[in-house]
Amino acid sequence: MTQNGEARGGFLPDFCQSANLLRTMLFAQLLAFILVAVRPGGLSERIEALALITLFIQWIAILDVALLCGLRARLERLDRRLAAGLAFVLLQLVTVAVTLVGYAISAGVGLPIFGGPLSQALAEHALISAIVTALGLRYFYVTAEWRRRVESEAQARVAALQARIRPHFLFNSMNTIASLTRSNAPAAEEAVEDLSELLRATLSDQPLSTLANEIELAASYLRIEASRLGSRLQVSWDVDRAAQGARLPALTLQPLVENAVYHGIERRAEGGTVSLSTQLQGERVRIVVENPAPAQPARSDGHRLAQDNVRQRLRLQFGTAAHFAIEQSGERYRVTIEVPMEMPT
Repeated sequence: MTQNGEARGGFLPDFCQSANLLRTMLFAQLLAFILVAVRPGGLSERIEALALITLFIQWIAILDVALLCGLRARLERLDRRLAAGLAFVLLQLVTVAVTLVGYAISAGVGLPIFGGPLSQALAEHALISAIVTALGLRYFYVTAEWRRRVESEAQARVAALQARIRPHFLFNSMNTIASLTRSNAPAAEEAVEDLSELLRATLSDQPLSTLANEIELAASYLRIEASRLGSRLQVSWDVDRAAQGARLPALTLQPLVENAVYHGIERRAEGGTVSLSTQLQGERVRIVVENPAPAQPARSDGHRLAQDNVRQRLRLQFGTAAHFAIEQSGERYRVTIEVPMEMPT
């Protein structure tokens, strides 16, 4: 959107991608079948017509795709209506140009591509092209608007989910520091420094973070809790450096680590070990947060809300490509996340 509120381009798909090129070619072939189906004549005549019409329409489709691929960046900078109008005119010019070339070739070699005079061929092809182009541009526009609305709703939902994490996390951290100020002032000072790093991350408007940043955030939080819990809290790290660049929704690991401390360590007199491991497995990253299972079921559903929150944000970001699983085996409670190493396009 511009400052005036005018909508800019951006409704055209990236025709440089092989998937979009394949869809265009298939649609062009479907159009060829339709045109042959309404033509009079026998089977042999229709087969011959199908071959010639397919060649003609596919050339138009290829040139249209090449033109839109080359001009897409420029069209996106224009007002949508102007961009659609220019795209419409340019595609009609391609149809006219291919018709003229095709007519000249057919006249020279005697191929019956066109059954009438040039003026009739130009009128028919221009009419068909105008209808198909108008329908195509309308489809692209509606699809782009739907995609924008879905993405906007997803971003708003992610922001709301992330906002629900921040107060709970910050209140717990402040309570920890408040208790340390009375018992261990140097530890409280270090905790304040860690909290400042946590605040910088949690108050950021960036919806995505790297696995490396998420691990650093979790480590800062665990240092704060270690200052309060002492030897009752042990931490085990097994970090695969090859997976550090993976992208995750911001504040993915911290709520899980917080759950591990509050529901797996605090509720046990002897404490225990919180384990966090990451591993790159092919094109996917596996993240495991593990802690001792509490001796008694938790009275609060806070840990479930945090886990559901993380699960929903992963689903909104990655769709079905994300995997989130909870498992309790014996005395160990495990949360496993698997996401693609590369963000889906």
